[in-house]
Amino acid sequence: MDWEFLKGQDAAVASLRRDLASDRVANAYIFHGPEGVGKSTAALIFAKALQCGGEAPPCGECPACLKIDRGVHPDVIHVSPPEGRKSIGVEHIREAVIGRAVQRPQEGNRQIFVIDEAHAVTIGAFNALLKTLEEPSYDTVIILITQNLHALPPTVVSRCRRLLFRSLNRDEQRAVLAASLGGAGGDLDQLISLSLGRLGTALGNDPEVLAGRREAALGFLEGLAAPPGKADIIDLLSLAASQGSGSGAVRAEVLRFLEMLLGLLRDILVLKVAAGDLEPWNTDLDEVLRELGRRWGAPGLIQAMDRVETAVRDVGEINTNPSLTLESLVIGLRGTVGAGS
Repeated sequence: MDWEFLKGQDAAVASLRRDLASDRVANAYIFHGPEGVGKSTAALIFAKALQCGGEAPPCGECPACLKIDRGVHPDVIHVSPPEGRKSIGVEHIREAVIGRAVQRPQEGNRQIFVIDEAHAVTIGAFNALLKTLEEPSYDTVIILITQNLHALPPTVVSRCRRLLFRSLNRDEQRAVLAASLGGAGGDLDQLISLSLGRLGTALGNDPEVLAGRREAALGFLEGLAAPPGKADIIDLLSLAASQGSGSGAVRAEVLRFLEMLLGLLRDILVLKVAAGDLEPWNTDLDEVLRELGRRWGAPGLIQAMDRVETAVRDVGEINTNPSLTLESLVIGLRGTVGAGS
């Protein structure tokens, strides 16, 4: 995997390659942009280029490149929320980053810390990290990856070189998936639709699982939008309750279900008010989504998206009970159908 893999991210790639060529690599970077557009992949390729022992880094064949590909290089440290936790706290940052950043690399040219989901780092943890960002070791590189730059403290942002990774259009996504999956990708357009254009999701999940999730979310919306007297609220509440009981694994699945709901609602709104200007992700559901839009109405769809976004925040950040949140969402969403139309 090399720079050619990052289709559509020419500006970010050019900036990183200039840093490498001029030997002016920054000690701290922020890779920011929408989910699934290549930020984590870029961090991996950049780490390979920094540690590479071959010609034209990253060569992909030297021991350093091969170890990074397998995730076993001792000087490339990945940091993310601990299992079962939604944030990266002070102790985790001290142990995984601060305590190691003062050490010399074990076998590579540098120590590279890749902090994924940097928006999940707590304020206290960022405060603890500030000194490392202000007075970095010359052979330390920290890469913060986030889809929400504004969630990071200004004191952190000001000490990092920022690189924006933009959204990819369908042709660019198709090219990336074709390069990654070869002939094993099946229907690439279907995969793009099922993953809502998130390449990380498309590459990291079974298409049948994604299809099942979309089917459940679509059935949920169709039940909510049924005409008065035909909407079975009891069935919808039962479906909501069945989504989970609050464990970490179930909580993650509920978040994916809510994200699918949000993606479908976005497509319904696009088809209703911006057809021809914006492309829906679920192009194969055009008629079904248009019919839902006729029942819902544009004002109601906007309200529905607000309610689902609130549910995502409640489950993912505030740590509310997933089943109770979904049950409340049923009542809230039902009230948006036809609202203001």
